[in-house]
Amino acid sequence: MFYVFTRAVNPDVCDQIVKDCKKNVLKEGAVGSLVPNIRKNLVCFIQEKEDRINALAWHFLRKANNKQFNYDLKYFESSQFSEYKDGGFYGWHKDSSDERNKEIRKLSLTLALSNPDTFEGGDLQFYSGDRPMEDMGEITAEQITNDIKAQGSVVVFDSRDWHRVTPVTKGVRHSIVCWTVGPNFK
Repeated sequence: MFYVFTRAVNPDVCDQIVKDCKKNVLKEGAVGSLVPNIRKNLVCFIQEKEDRINALAWHFLRKANNKQFNYDLKYFESSQFSEYKDGGFYGWHKDSSDERNKEIRKLSLTLALSNPDTFEGGDLQFYSGDRPMEDMGEITAEQITNDIKAQGSVVVFDSRDWHRVTPVTKGVRHSIVCWTVGPNFK
């Protein structure tokens, strides 16, 4: 289950976020994530609690939660800036884990920062179980992919959902991801 804010953030703001993160955040602590068959990308966390990127992500997480999920949320984790290039990908995974004592990640957010015309691949996809994505009723899988991939689009989804980012075959894909944490589901 996910909620999409299509083109919710102005492309100029997205471009500025990429510039600021590459200048300030990547220099300070980019971590190359290369786990064969699981993940290949650069990531770094945006630590400032009052940072405008965190505030922007938290705004959309709260809004989606109020509109669709209604989860008990206790706090937000710092946003993460991600860069996928040269075959960068993130295989099928879930963001939640039952290993946080009495708390669990409940909602995840992805903000598409790059113009989709500047890269190929890099699709955020969700596992649809035994139902083919083409069988989604009046909305097609292609429409979902295009809405999610559009620069400035924000996707909020249940952290227990399986998802992935397909390999980037040309260009560079940038995104912001963020998570909320709350009491374990009963």
